[in-house]
Amino acid sequence: MRYLLAVTTLLLMTGCSTKSNFYQLHTPQTEQKQGTSHLRHTVIGIGEVSLPAYLDKPQVVTRITQGRLQINETERWAGELDKNIQSVVSDNLSALLPQYTFMNAPWDEPVQDRYRIYITIDRFDGDNNGVVTLKGRWSLVDREENKLITGEVIDFTQKGEVGMDGLVTTQSRVLQAMSKQIAQKIRRYL
Repeated sequence: MRYLLAVTTLLLMTGCSTKSNFYQLHTPQTEQKQGTSHLRHTVIGIGEVSLPAYLDKPQVVTRITQGRLQINETERWAGELDKNIQSVVSDNLSALLPQYTFMNAPWDEPVQDRYRIYITIDRFDGDNNGVVTLKGRWSLVDREENKLITGEVIDFTQKGEVGMDGLVTTQSRVLQAMSKQIAQKIRRYL
């Protein structure tokens, strides 16, 4: 009986001491574009990213089937996912459009952003085969005129490497694709 109790206690203690891995979305390594001598000092704010409840947690969520998700207790985000997405999109847009200043809302400085990008994510996950899906919508708003300038539905699916590192890298690439879509519209409308 004591042996069984000791083994059970040891197993419970071993199960509680599992080591977590931490991940962060990132901007792909690209060559920085040099700005021109005629820079526009337009500030474009990037609003707080809206996430569905299933993603608004520290664990990385993967999709097992269309209706079944897995919350990976030992695979965690190194910070808040919504802030990480906001930062990556800001970095991507800064590289794609160096003539603008991109700032993540909220900020403390007394800087006014005439334009603001709003991002709502409905789905952002990957499966065990390395396929990542990003769905939602984004919009660009003129805050002075209080009107919508443009916006689009977000619908990206991309195959990447299998495994958690591959999944996070593919999610970063999908955010880069979304950032290119946003940059193209900013070039067209501003």
